[in-house]
Amino acid sequence: MNNWTDILQTVAVVAALLFTAWEMRARVREQRFRNYLDAISGFLNLSNLIIEKPEIHALYEYSKQDLTRTYEQMSSEEKTRVHYCDTLIALCETVWYASEEKWVPEDEWLYWKRWANDLCGSPYFRWTLSWVEGEYDAKFLAALRSASRD
Repeated sequence: MNNWTDILQTVAVVAALLFTAWEMRARVREQRFRNYLDAISGFLNLSNLIIEKPEIHALYEYSKQDLTRTYEQMSSEEKTRVHYCDTLIALCETVWYASEEKWVPEDEWLYWKRWANDLCGSPYFRWTLSWVEGEYDAKFLAALRSASRD
């Protein structure tokens, strides 16, 4: 009788472990999807700002000439562009980190990297990258800068 009890307990423990593993896998998938939705939400919010704020439109006026002014010398509109770029860089870092940790689909960072590549044509974006150099992960900044060379 004791032998059957041991077998039943073992089967119950194995079944509980299998169920727990299945449940954890489902939660990981849900969390990855939530992370993806957060990234898309951030992208949409930044896209809406471009539409709503005409002073940000100048980010897409590309030039090879870099800005030589200091932050203090910039106009209010230029500072708005710089802060927008800083916000974009912060969101890009979040997506990059989530991609590194496999918390979002593998190709998600590639979309953001392409957007950053486009924005590297903007002197304001390049200026902001230099301005915030010490505030972000060095590997991330290297990945972001490599976008401009791709």
